[in-house]
Amino acid sequence: MDHFQLQDEVQALQKLREHYEHQLRLVGLELCDLPDDVCNLLEECAELQKVTQLHDLHLEYLKEFYYGKLKEHLENGITIAKMQSEIKEQEQQLQKEIAECNLLEKFITSVNKRLISESEMQRNKIMIEGKIQNLQERQGGFNVPDDLNIDELVKKVERLEKLKQKEK
Repeated sequence: MDHFQLQDEVQALQKLREHYEHQLRLVGLELCDLPDDVCNLLEECAELQKVTQLHDLHLEYLKEFYYGKLKEHLENGITIAKMQSEIKEQEQQLQKEIAECNLLEKFITSVNKRLISESEMQRNKIMIEGKIQNLQERQGGFNVPDDLNIDELVKKVERLEKLKQKEK
């Protein structure tokens, strides 16, 4: 605000004060004659008018102010409800993520238990290669005819086992 507007506003307030004091004198009251309680209430009323920007206390202004505050309260309630709903959704998503993390941690733990070191892997590899070589050498000493059918041999062995079980 510029300086002239402030001066105009101060003058308007002074005129308003004079008008109110004149109205009180007509009724037979002086501001200095009022008890402290009433002065405190008047100060509170003036403070409320300053905060609410309601300088004229007509019923329609009060209703307008009330409905404006009610609208603001309802909008805030809707916003709070939406945010609480979003918070619940986020918490549910968080719980799902936590459960998935726990599952993955269990998987990692079980995999780590099954893992073997590289040196142990090399040892196992050497052992298995040695066994394979040993079996191949043993197989070389065993002469298998070309017309031998292993499936037929297995079937015959199974029939013999069944016959032995029946005899018992």
